[in-house]
Amino acid sequence: MVLRIEDTDPERSRREWEEAILQDLRWLGLDWDEGPDVGGPHAPYRQSERGEIYREHARLLAEKGLAYPCFCSPQELEDKKRRALAEGRAPLYDGACRDLPAGEVRRREAAGERPALRFRVTEKEIVFQDLLHGFVRFPAGSFGDFIILRSDGRAGFNFSVVVDDAAMGITHVIRGEDHLTNTARHLLLFAALGYPAPMYLHHSLLLGPDGSKMSKRHGATSVREYREMGYLPQALANYLALLSWSPPQGKEVLDLGELVLMFDVGDLSSSPAVFDRERLDWLNGKHIRRLSREEVVEAAREFAGSWSRHPLFPVMVESVLDNLTTLGDLPRFLAPYGEAAVPDKRVSEWLHGEVAARALGKALDILEAGEVRDLEEAQEVVARLKGAFVDRDLKPREVLMPLRVALTGMDHGPALHYLLYVLGKGECLRRLRGALGEGGGR
Repeated sequence: MVLRIEDTDPERSRREWEEAILQDLRWLGLDWDEGPDVGGPHAPYRQSERGEIYREHARLLAEKGLAYPCFCSPQELEDKKRRALAEGRAPLYDGACRDLPAGEVRRREAAGERPALRFRVTEKEIVFQDLLHGFVRFPAGSFGDFIILRSDGRAGFNFSVVVDDAAMGITHVIRGEDHLTNTARHLLLFAALGYPAPMYLHHSLLLGPDGSKMSKRHGATSVREYREMGYLPQALANYLALLSWSPPQGKEVLDLGELVLMFDVGDLSSSPAVFDRERLDWLNGKHIRRLSREEVVEAAREFAGSWSRHPLFPVMVESVLDNLTTLGDLPRFLAPYGEAAVPDKRVSEWLHGEVAARALGKALDILEAGEVRDLEEAQEVVARLKGAFVDRDLKPREVLMPLRVALTGMDHGPALHYLLYVLGKGECLRRLRGALGEGGGR
């Protein structure tokens, strides 16, 4: 795998953006054999540092008569494009400079005009075999002569990638189907330069839930944003691999090693894939629960804020593990361990009435007489509380919910024995006494 930085457009290229790309790829667990940070036999790997290589190849094409100087200004080209579109024609270059006499070229260059260099497109059908779509055809006249070197000497995208693919020994190129037209141009350039062309596979573009091309309005679109929301790298890589591909035997939760072993481009679907946030969330939850206790606790620290410094933080994470979709959910799920919230009217109903008073009173008695030094003792408290009401026609919820609300002010959260253990005997007794006072006493 070759990592190449295609930065010939200075307005869209900055070194900090390049570093962000490298960081994201490393975070995903992807690695490369050659690249700007590791070197390799085909360095340099930034196109902005390969200008002389492109200019030398351009000179070869010009000497063969396969490229020619074009003096048309950007404004002239834009005006021609607008006229063509207004007249219902394809906005192809009209060949205004295609056959300029050599003397005219020398005169204009001597006058200080700096031409671009255009590739001379032959009028013939272009056919190639795509590894996913089969044979793809472009009729003669599908596109006009295109620029390979800009007037400032910088190579255009189509030219630079062909020269680099040839120089770097690229055998397979997998990219979006929006590059199909570019591939036709690339094949012409490979033939003109005398280089073998790689095999191409053009996969469908990723669509948003509404069926349109995936964009920022459909949610986060950068790897960094998903990382900051608490998605695991193995889950995101797993999800991306499942777009337009189904693993054999229907197994969906796969780590990178399993994906490498099972993936086959021959199994790709040509149908567009739709971004499904719910499926990504499901996968992420599965991968969280695949981690060892030590791994999930370590990964959780970044998202837990001050909770990560709690001496029982590993126990707290364990208590909410089955509910987590992303690690970014942690603060919300750990909230019951904080100061008890003021229950709203619906929740506070659990603290009133005879059953609530008796349940809270019994819980207080059990805690005063016992200990909650570990989870086992905390479970015993819950068991004794349920057992105290077993002879009454009450559901466990009616007995345990008043205790939960008294401790947290919420009617949901970690299992009660986790709450009892983490809060500790003293804090539990304080909150219970307060709730009993507010609820009318024993």
